[in-house]
Amino acid sequence: MGVDKDAVLKATGWDNLYIPEPQVAKYAITGHESQVLTVSLGVGEEVKGEPGVMMYLTSGMHQQVGCDGCLARCCAGEDCCVMNFTNPGHSENVGFVAMSPNFPTSKVVPVDMKAPHVGGVLITQQGAFMASYGDVHVGISLDCNLLRCCCAGLGLVRQKLEGDGTAFLSSTGTIVQKVLKEGEVIVADTNCILAFAGSAKLDIKRTGGILGMIGGGEGIFNTTLTGPGLVLIQSMNEQTFKNAMVADKLISR
Repeated sequence: MGVDKDAVLKATGWDNLYIPEPQVAKYAITGHESQVLTVSLGVGEEVKGEPGVMMYLTSGMHQQVGCDGCLARCCAGEDCCVMNFTNPGHSENVGFVAMSPNFPTSKVVPVDMKAPHVGGVLITQQGAFMASYGDVHVGISLDCNLLRCCCAGLGLVRQKLEGDGTAFLSSTGTIVQKVLKEGEVIVADTNCILAFAGSAKLDIKRTGGILGMIGGGEGIFNTTLTGPGLVLIQSMNEQTFKNAMVADKLISR
């Protein structure tokens, strides 16, 4: 009898990243690192993407730059502009758009915004949005609590996605997910929060006594999330990856 390699992970209540499976296949995610997102578009359909993510378009596809919500997008860590890829239907055929995250080694994280454990609102780290299909609006969420905005890992201005379409996030590291029950609390490293449903509550917790805060490697605070709702955690965020690369380069010199 085979061994369930994910038994320990599942026993914690966490699971590998879940890829939603719609009734009609609209997209595919290819590869393990620097993944490729391919979206199928019928006549008149559209997908949005960050500038620079387009890898290829099939014949007849139309691309146009838009600047709707420029200020909110910039505050959320995104570019001012957004690319709109449309199938105008000149050939009456299905068109395809392939996109890949701008940051090397990144993965594509799909989130069904209308799923019950998301509820149409997703709070993410700045710059996490990569693309969207259907109704997804990129905005901001302000955390005006001084301790949380300084120590919870997401800052004062957080990226907020709203709608009932499918959002595609860009993330480095390994991603795991958990749907928190009402009142369920998890404690996470402040650098590991990728996204969480708007129904979940973000807060902070001291890492321990003075010795723990100085020598534990986690700093003064950890981040807590209280359910209900979806939580996405990554093993290494983009900034941590950059810092590690710089440190390695300095040491090698």
